[in-house]
Amino acid sequence: MKITKATKALDAFKMSGEIVKLFKKRGLYCPACKGISEETIEKIAICNGMDVSAFVKELNDVLE
Repeated sequence: MKITKATKALDAFKMSGEIVKLFKKRGLYCPACKGISEETIEKIAICNGMDVSAFVKELNDVLE
């Protein structure tokens, strides 16, 4: 399965523990957030000043 900007973060976390590690490496502690089940990868990237496309690519690279 591939991660897109519309993927819910919680769904991405379920794909691989490496995704959670990448979030922590980037200083994103989203797994502990209350609304994580509704947050998309796009919203997280934008709210944290990251390039959405680059972040999506980085996440998918971790899955390979």
